[in-house]
Amino acid sequence: MTKQTLSIMQVIALSSSSYFPVLFWIYPQLAIHYAMLDAQWAVLAVAVLGIGINWLHGKLNDRFPNMTGADSVNLLFGKFVGKLIVCLYVPVYILFLSLSLYFMSNLMKYFFPNTPKYVFIGLLMAASWRGAMGGVESLGRAASIVHSLTFGGLILTFGVVYLQAEHRMIPITLTHPTAVAVSTFHLLPLYLGVDLVLMLSPYYKHLPKKSQWYPVWGAIAGGIVLILVFLSIVANLGWVPTERLSFPVQVVIQLIRIHGFVIERLGIVIIILSVAFVTVFAANHIWALSATLACLFNRSDHDFKPFTYLVVPAVFIVSIIIQNGAQARILVDIVLAPASAVLTILVPLLKLFISSVFGIRTDDRGERPPARSRQHRRANA
Repeated sequence: MTKQTLSIMQVIALSSSSYFPVLFWIYPQLAIHYAMLDAQWAVLAVAVLGIGINWLHGKLNDRFPNMTGADSVNLLFGKFVGKLIVCLYVPVYILFLSLSLYFMSNLMKYFFPNTPKYVFIGLLMAASWRGAMGGVESLGRAASIVHSLTFGGLILTFGVVYLQAEHRMIPITLTHPTAVAVSTFHLLPLYLGVDLVLMLSPYYKHLPKKSQWYPVWGAIAGGIVLILVFLSIVANLGWVPTERLSFPVQVVIQLIRIHGFVIERLGIVIIILSVAFVTVFAANHIWALSATLACLFNRSDHDFKPFTYLVVPAVFIVSIIIQNGAQARILVDIVLAPASAVLTILVPLLKLFISSVFGIRTDDRGERPPARSRQHRRANA
């Protein structure tokens, strides 16, 4: 059977570090663009929805504790249809990871304007590839450190920024529910990476009525970060400037100065932590994509390493093909937003429905030792 290697903290950290980067630097702009003065409700809605999505994935893991997400799809839908469904994940997640690295390279371009973006992307990919090759256990150790520091730093920093704003009150009246729904839909790619949770299932111990909540705990912390960052940005920049700025989160980070603190330019520390977080995030998904490809080719998910040589070049090529921020935004809107609804909500709900109706659940992958013969049992008796 698959060796269980991850602690509870590592599971929470890995699941929580598998989403956010693709839209984190621009999501306040998107929320205001689609919902205007109701944008805060869209951010709240996507945060609550993210908690529900994580619970759903944790519930599926508890039904198939020793199976990866690709294996459970094959079990529920049959090998032919199951492989077709799993195939849908691969190009979507390659684009998802490519866009995440592209947006991060844009952020780094602000600090190093003379350095080509492909250099940043190449360095991030090299570090992430090295991390992914270490396997899920080393990824868990790295994530438990980087995730805690990044989320703790974001909550502390933006909490101070929000308290220092002159106008901290925002409208609380809901005026356009339809606009909120549209905005929430376009913010869904924030949680697209949560499907990585399904790949972690064989690697941690499942406890009745407890382990399904592991991803939820991280999602609650992530929701707090989303809401706090949004409120801090709007309180300091205002609604219209936030919508017009290409990277409003980046601008606010540059304005952070806590006088009298050990490090006055705390925003620089947040940037450094963000680079580390994106590196861990990319490593997680290189591992998960490679393990998924291994399952598609009827190999064990432990045999993922050869498939990293397919995933890494594909992600790098797509990242450098993206020409500008406008093109990246279009790809997010027309590809990642609907894909997020299908892959993180509809497919998991369908899996849970089918497995519940037909009573399908498993605690192995056909790896139990063969049953002893009747004669052998009688002899022992």
